Amino acid sequence: MLSLGLATLATGWVPRAVAVAGSLPATGGFLLLVFVESIGAPAWAGRLSPFAHLAPVPLTGADWTATLVMAGLAAIMTVGGAVGYQRRDLQG
Repeated sequence: MLSLGLATLATGWVPRAVAVAGSLPATGGFLLLVFVESIGAPAWAGRLSPFAHLAPVPLTGADWTATLVMAGLAAIMTVGGAVGYQRRDLQG
């Protein structure tokens, strides 16, 4: 949902960055988490990844607070992208 929200936001405001923006939460977040764990970086660096806040379901129960915060951020980005898209100048 974060990837879709960020891609929608980019579509409305910076259309040339849609591919990079849309893939950033998924690929960037995963790679950041892997690198932080691999090199033993400080814990705060690992918390920058969205994957660090999601519970390993079904091994444990879902972390509903983190899930709702990420869904809310995705919704805000989607609305922001829709507003930007409506304001965009669509001339060639």
